[in-house]
Amino acid sequence: MPIIESDRILFERVWAAGAKMVKENRISALIDVAINTPTLEQYQDAHGQRMTDMIKVVQLGIAQLRCGAGLAQSNDAQTPSRGFANSRN
Repeated sequence: MPIIESDRILFERVWAAGAKMVKENRISALIDVAINTPTLEQYQDAHGQRMTDMIKVVQLGIAQLRCGAGLAQSNDAQTPSRGFANSRN
């Protein structure tokens, strides 16, 4: 299956979030992998322990993005839209 630009963008976003978590939480076992940002192709071609570590960085990134999305959704739910606010007047 060919890689499309949106796949690359999503991977880069997830990787950046995961690498940030590794650095902020000082996860020493993943520092070496997180320092160098792989391309999507490098990620797909990795094997063994390197692939295992890359998967962990990606999992951290997904969790971080989900957490951030959950916060944004809960904030949106608490803040009425303009249309809703205007309709009450």
